[in-house]
Amino acid sequence: MSEQEKQQDINAENVDETVAQQTQNSESQEVKAEEAAAAQAENTEEQEAEAEKIEEEIAAMAAKLTPEELRGELLSARLSIRQLQNERKQLKSEFERKQAALQIEKATVMAQYDEYKKNVSAEQEDKHKKLMEVTQKKLAEAIAANEEEISRIRTRCDNEISKAKSFALEGFVKDLIPSIEPLEKALFYSDRNNPQQKDLIEGLEMTMELILKAISKNGVEVIDPLNQLFDPNYHQAIQHIPNPAVPANHVMGVIQKGYALNGRLLKPALVVVSSGN
Repeated sequence: MSEQEKQQDINAENVDETVAQQTQNSESQEVKAEEAAAAQAENTEEQEAEAEKIEEEIAAMAAKLTPEELRGELLSARLSIRQLQNERKQLKSEFERKQAALQIEKATVMAQYDEYKKNVSAEQEDKHKKLMEVTQKKLAEAIAANEEEISRIRTRCDNEISKAKSFALEGFVKDLIPSIEPLEKALFYSDRNNPQQKDLIEGLEMTMELILKAISKNGVEVIDPLNQLFDPNYHQAIQHIPNPAVPANHVMGVIQKGYALNGRLLKPALVVVSSGN
């Protein structure tokens, strides 16, 4: 488990503890309100019992008093009873007021609790959303890196295949060159003015053309550098001859053509190079 996930679990536990504490506080306040209401009711019952006791005592005393004394005590008793009744009404009104205030306070606490719970849920959802965004970003980066690596591997494989194909063709072309050169010599030394050799020459030319076209499709280049600047990378000079008509260090004659495969030299052209004046 990552540090970020551990921190999220700790935050979730803290949220649960806070919610539990809020619930416990709300329940405690309800218990206190019920206890207060019970105390008020008990006080009211005690006052009622005391009033009944006083009435009984008054009745007992009335039997021993003269009419005048009885009227005075009765008046005093009525005033006491009326006072007790008023106090009872006041206590009942105070109890109802406190009970209503407790209900309002309870509703306020529950509303605050619901709002707090809502805010906590929104915060957790926001954290979860951010975590998902980070995870998706890392996943996208990993996929991009893998695709880039796959592209490099594919390019490397294509290059290896191309090289393998070139090397395979190289052996084939090297074996084919000795067959091409006699055809070139035959065409070079053939008598084109002899009608009897016309069909033979045309057949040789057609065969030569087909062979050169086939190897050209596979990346083989014929090196025929007549009148070109001498290049030691592709030409092999067998003789240097002064020739004012040809610039110095230029090919004035091709003894044997060369061949290259995809820019790689297979056989250099054998040439005669002009040394100038």
